[in-house]
Amino acid sequence: MSKRFEGKVVIATGAASGLGLATAEMFAAEGAALVLVDLNADALKEATKRVAAARVVVDAIVGDVSDPSVSQQAVRLAMERHGRLDILFNNAAIDPWNATSLEETPEDMWAQVIDVNLKSAYMFTRAAIPHMRATGGGAIVNTCSTAGLKASPRESVYGISKAALIQLTKSVARDHAGEGIRSNCICPGFLESVMSDRSKDMTEDLLVRRRERASGLVPMGREGRYDEVARAVLFLADPVQSSYITGASLVIDGGFTLV
Repeated sequence: MSKRFEGKVVIATGAASGLGLATAEMFAAEGAALVLVDLNADALKEATKRVAAARVVVDAIVGDVSDPSVSQQAVRLAMERHGRLDILFNNAAIDPWNATSLEETPEDMWAQVIDVNLKSAYMFTRAAIPHMRATGGGAIVNTCSTAGLKASPRESVYGISKAALIQLTKSVARDHAGEGIRSNCICPGFLESVMSDRSKDMTEDLLVRRRERASGLVPMGREGRYDEVARAVLFLADPVQSSYITGASLVIDGGFTLV
């Protein structure tokens, strides 16, 4: 019996940990070949081993996703190795621990967050589209956030970057629907761990307090798990299960945005 994504080729950014790694492992378990991209060389090496345990072809690229050469390298590698690119998962993002209000956001922080969270998706998507078009279509899934739908206090630039990414998702969907290229995004809320760039600056006490805060704010009373969100990514990437879905923002937040 063939696997769900057998014969498909996936590029995933921010794939060395967290949601990116969980999703990459799930794609691999379903037979997909992968190109993993992340800035953390050591974590990416370990992630590649874990994903390759599913006995699929896995390549890794260490680099800054906002650097145009990295997106070109990833797409070129997928085409040289497999001759096709079916799925792009733009997941890389940062949310600095010292993020704050717009008035207090320094220009270098603004530029860095916009570059990683928004520009990278633009660069990877732009590089991928011609190759998806050439093979009859493909699926692009962007990791957005409830922060792009509902303003969070003292977290302005992250929320702005994610709101813009939602619009990028819709623009690509509108422009390329007739070419068989679908573009959708997920909007997770509180997840089981903070993003890797934040976790290094947080003590265990702060992490515990975050979990407690999530349980009080989320109607379902808990944080979401990575596997719950990863399954949504695979759903949106599936050319059968989500064949008529494009331009959608799938909220996965336990009801957080309902409050």
